[in-house]
Amino acid sequence: MKISKIYWISFFENLKQIHPLISVDIEEIFTGIQNGRWQEEIEACQIDFSNKKNLSCFTPTGVFDQRNRNGMLKYSGLICLDIDHIEDPKSLKDICMEISWVWVAFITPSRKGLKIIIQTCSELKDYHSTEAEAAMSFYEKTGYMRDEKCKDLARLQFVSYDKDMYINAYPSIFENRSH
Repeated sequence: MKISKIYWISFFENLKQIHPLISVDIEEIFTGIQNGRWQEEIEACQIDFSNKKNLSCFTPTGVFDQRNRNGMLKYSGLICLDIDHIEDPKSLKDICMEISWVWVAFITPSRKGLKIIIQTCSELKDYHSTEAEAAMSFYEKTGYMRDEKCKDLARLQFVSYDKDMYINAYPSIFENRSH
């Protein structure tokens, strides 16, 4: 039984693709990450990390007709924090389980990072301030700061494989206190 609303996002064949392959519910991406849909591709990245450029990608912030801010067709209200260079991402994922507004946390293809997906009630015009506040709140709770390059609205996120991906069935909605 589906317990959350549908968050439509764009899915890209790989990093080089400018136009999305399809729009999908982000939970389809989560299912693929958890059940091993991209496991072979992720294992290939472990052998040669340059294979990452061939991985499928998605835009958690919404639906795009092309991969830039002006190409956004529908804003999802989701924020993705990208936490890199972690020696023990599983421990950070465990900490995420204690943060009520973390919806999803999964280990990145490098196996040294974590993607954190957060539901918000923000509007597109408030994306940057809400994302910055979520990043600061995450830092205050965990001591980990998100990758500065990944705060862009149209930023692609790579698929991954994490059979132990954390999914909070009833996350709190992150609210930007400055609005």
